[in-house]
Amino acid sequence: MRTIEKMFYVLVLIAVQSCSKDAYIEMEEQSNLSITVASNIQTARENELFDLVNEHRLSIGLNELQFESVSYHYAKEHTRYMIDKGQTSHANFEQRAKSISDKTGASDVSENVAKDYDTVAEAFEAWLDSPNHRKNLEGDYTHSALSILPDEEGELYFTQIFVR
Repeated sequence: MRTIEKMFYVLVLIAVQSCSKDAYIEMEEQSNLSITVASNIQTARENELFDLVNEHRLSIGLNELQFESVSYHYAKEHTRYMIDKGQTSHANFEQRAKSISDKTGASDVSENVAKDYDTVAEAFEAWLDSPNHRKNLEGDYTHSALSILPDEEGELYFTQIFVR
């Protein structure tokens, strides 16, 4: 079952709960869970870029990266931070990497960031053209997550986190 279908199924289950006090509390807990689940669902742009990265990795004989939800949370948080500052940065990376490692057991964490690209393909090509970004794209990682969010003017900001 696809993630969207699962979320719909959870929301349908919530909608058909009885109206007892206990059921209301359970319904509220499930609703909060659904909001958390919904915030960890990749957007179409994010899926497109994730697929481009994996297609590239497979084409050169590397493993496919698996989606990792803790990293997704931190990628989104960092993307929002960059939007607030109006620039790309790796600010607070050490703290972000430590949090991800603590929560996932990851032994290595890295990230790519970008902005000012109109499409995911342009951002991906720019990362490939940059030796340091390419090193992360082609690194010995097992999992990844990425966030793409627009600022108020519609300019896209990108954060991809790689973990092993």
